[in-house]
Amino acid sequence: MTATAALRRIEGLPPGLLDVEARALNDRLGAPTLLRLKGRERNPILISVLLHGNETSGWDGLRQVLRRHAADLPRDLLILIGNVEAAAAGVRTLPDQADFNRIWRPASGIGAEVLAGIADEPLLAVVDLHNNTGQNPPYAVLTDLSPRSLGLACLDESGVGVFVEEPDTVLTRAFAGRTPSVALELGPVADAQAVPRAVRYLDKLFALAEVPIGRMDDLRLFRTLARVHPPVNAAFGFSGIGEGDLDLVLDAAIEASNFRALPVGAKFGVARNGFNLQVLDNQHQDVTHRFLEVRDGRILAAEPLIPAMYTTDENVIRQDCLCYLMAPI
Repeated sequence: MTATAALRRIEGLPPGLLDVEARALNDRLGAPTLLRLKGRERNPILISVLLHGNETSGWDGLRQVLRRHAADLPRDLLILIGNVEAAAAGVRTLPDQADFNRIWRPASGIGAEVLAGIADEPLLAVVDLHNNTGQNPPYAVLTDLSPRSLGLACLDESGVGVFVEEPDTVLTRAFAGRTPSVALELGPVADAQAVPRAVRYLDKLFALAEVPIGRMDDLRLFRTLARVHPPVNAAFGFSGIGEGDLDLVLDAAIEASNFRALPVGAKFGVARNGFNLQVLDNQHQDVTHRFLEVRDGRILAAEPLIPAMYTTDENVIRQDCLCYLMAPI
């Protein structure tokens, strides 16, 4: 893995930092950075941004809110500014660099530094801000279904929640059972509403005296069942995008069906040379036969499926997955 600079810790808001775009943060900070800002109440909220370097709406929204509140914060804030090196390059993560949202259980690298540095903090809440990859609606990601984590999710105007058990190495999972936590998928970076959406959420978050209690039926709630991957050694691409001599030609149109039910027989692509997509459940068991079948070279849904986070970005697919499969709760 590429070495990442050690975590910086800064007390207070450095002058001019709120004027710095995500791509320029590495020049200004030089490393992942944990800011502590003083407010009227001592139990802080941890807000993380840029765990993926090209997901910039959280930082842009946070800057807007802090410009209004920094002189008189209602409570202490801990702000984690994550992968500034990847942000400088405009990518999710650099080649051979650890994914900053996969380093929290067991904690490693800056994940271990952050958790050790805040171990004694009486945190009120943890909020991790992201942008969606691919055509997905905004939604809240929950790694536990405790009433107050649900309460944080219910502050999000989308009204949609996804309970995720795998991967279990994400930031919010590190706080499950002890601090209410949520990750927000704000929409694609190109979505003009992604930054305003972050601003509206943070305004509500900053106004909290305590984390509200939420209920599962307050949300349109899903849970992830499995992740879909192309085999590591498979050459893959997408229909209509230079199909060439590929082992898997995947259907790009599935991306438009994220969060929508697909019927039995829905086509995910074409399999060649003995390859197929692989489906792994939350225990990393191969359950491909349950969800997908190959018939006459076509990869088809073996049961009704709800895809999410389906993407045509090859780098994201290699680093993470092609998509998740979900079911309503």
